[in-house]
Amino acid sequence: MKHLFLPILLLCIYHNLSAQPPAEDRHWKLVFEEQFDTIDPEFWKVANDFDHYGEPQVYTSRSENVFVSDGELVLRVRKESYRCKQLFGWACNKRRYDYTSGWIESTRDLNVRFGYLESSIRVPHGFGFWPAFWTFIGEGVPGPHNAAEIDIFEMLGNFPPTVMGTNLHMDYCNCAEGECGCDYLEDHMCPSVDSSILCHQIDVEIPDYSSAYHIYAVEWNPSKIIWYVDGRMVRNSPNPGIVDPVRIIFNLAVTPWILPDRTTPFPSSMNIDYLKIYQLQTDTARMDSCRFDLQKVDWSVKKEIVIGGEGCTNLIPFNENITLRATDGIEIRGDFSVPLGAQLYLDVNNLY
Repeated sequence: MKHLFLPILLLCIYHNLSAQPPAEDRHWKLVFEEQFDTIDPEFWKVANDFDHYGEPQVYTSRSENVFVSDGELVLRVRKESYRCKQLFGWACNKRRYDYTSGWIESTRDLNVRFGYLESSIRVPHGFGFWPAFWTFIGEGVPGPHNAAEIDIFEMLGNFPPTVMGTNLHMDYCNCAEGECGCDYLEDHMCPSVDSSILCHQIDVEIPDYSSAYHIYAVEWNPSKIIWYVDGRMVRNSPNPGIVDPVRIIFNLAVTPWILPDRTTPFPSSMNIDYLKIYQLQTDTARMDSCRFDLQKVDWSVKKEIVIGGEGCTNLIPFNENITLRATDGIEIRGDFSVPLGAQLYLDVNNLY
């Protein structure tokens, strides 16, 4: 059984504490970094003649819609007439489109299962725009449990540029054809068809995304999913069952329910500066120490952590933000203090 003991002598834990993002939490190891000097076909596929189930725009691989510039990936939405060069399945089911844009997704070689995903992005704001940074079930995953969609962000241009949508999708039904009896992005996607198909959607308030680059990130493990913007936690949710490896997707769409108007700026671009993927460093050893010494801590996930004891005094230094992680339990003993202005985050979770 997992256990976490916090005796009364743990005096003060900072208000509104949250886990540290990997830039500050030394348990994490950078395992992949993409600076987008080029679009490497080993790791990335660019969608072409693809409208994602009939959306108003068509995604193309043309340099007008997807390109790299000064170490950035640029997805550009344009208002222009376009006819598909191929027509099959659901790849491009309209003959003519009024908008073109860009979509890029990771290949099987970059399928990710749990960890921390982070990207620095400048997102355009415009009526009818729908940019997104998200995951979906990985290519080639055998017998997937569900859709595995984690929307790290979805920005809807009919809302102010300080509103970011976050969402988890396990499954779908076809609301576009009236099968659901529901409004898009309600708590239950399809209550009249299958009440188990849920839309775990929450909007959060963030700094104006249209005026600058921001760092958007998600921490994903078997028990929880945490969203961050510029290193600040904006949402913490139980994981409803997303456990399969996923692909990573960046795209800039036009909303099918609210089309652009005369105020919508065309062309507009979504600029992705980098993508980083982190994994936790793990160790099966037990950490048992009378005194907590920041200079000697081995920052890997331990099997069990025990700190303090009779006659042991421990004090987290002022302004320090400390995270301790273990798989089986964390026990704090004796005189252990966290003063106002310091933070202590304890996390007990299975290895993954």
